[in-house]
Amino acid sequence: MRFTKTKMQDEFSKFLALFGGQVAALYGTSASAWATKDAVQASPIWETVNEMYDYGVNGLPIPGSPGSVIGRHIEVERFLHALNTLPMKLYLDYQGNTPPRLAILAAQCAAARLVLDGADRRTDYATDEFGPGSGDFSYLTLAEVALLANMDERSVRNAANPKLPNPLVTEAIGRRSLVRPEEARRWLAARKGFVPTKAINEGDEDRLPSYDLELPPAFVEDVRREAKELDIPFETNLKKRIFSVYQRMTSTGGEQ
Repeated sequence: MRFTKTKMQDEFSKFLALFGGQVAALYGTSASAWATKDAVQASPIWETVNEMYDYGVNGLPIPGSPGSVIGRHIEVERFLHALNTLPMKLYLDYQGNTPPRLAILAAQCAAARLVLDGADRRTDYATDEFGPGSGDFSYLTLAEVALLANMDERSVRNAANPKLPNPLVTEAIGRRSLVRPEEARRWLAARKGFVPTKAINEGDEDRLPSYDLELPPAFVEDVRREAKELDIPFETNLKKRIFSVYQRMTSTGGEQ
C-alpha cells in the first residue's frame, strides 16, 4: 500500500502532539516542550520516521547508517510496534488518540527492506502471536513482501501457490509460510510496484557520507565472496561486516 510522505507526516504530527501532551501531564511538566508543532518536528523521532519512510518506501539509504536501520531507528521501530498492541490501543483510545498507522507502516516497510537487503531484523514481530523468541529474523513474511511489492497480502498469498508456473516460493517455518530474502528479491524484481533499494552511486550521493578507506585485499575478497553467496550487493555486505565489528566493539567496551 503506497502512501505519501505528506499524508504520513500529517497523521504522525497530530499523534505526537497529543501523545506529547499526555506524557507531559504524566510528568507534571509544561506541554510546550512536548506537544507544539515546532517541538514535534524538531524531535529525533520525527526525523527518524521520515528517514525510515525514505528507506522503506522509496529505497533511499539513510545517511551515515550502516545497514540503513540502526540505533535510534531500531528504538523508534520498537516504540511504534508497541503502540500497535492491544493494551496501547486501549490506552490511546481512552486518551482520545490512535496509533499512527502510516508511521507504523513506514517502520514495517523499513524493517522488511532491511531483511531484503541482507541484514537481520531487530524487532520480533512474531512475539504477539507465537511468543518471545519464536521470530525468524532472516526471513520475510508474506505481509512484508506485500508491503514491498505495493500489493495486498491476499494477492501475494495467491502468488505463492505452488501450482502456478513461476510462484513465490515459501518455506514452512513453524506455523508460518515465510520467504527467504533471495527468493523475495527474485520475485519482487518482476513486480511493477516494487522500488529497488538504490545503491550509493545511483543518485543521492550528496545525502550519503563518503569515505576513502584502504582495506586489506583478502578482506575485500572475502566480503565479495560472501556477498555473492548471499546474493546481495557488495556495498551492502561491506556495511554489514563493518557494523558487525562496531557492534562487538561497543558491546565489549572497545576490547577485541
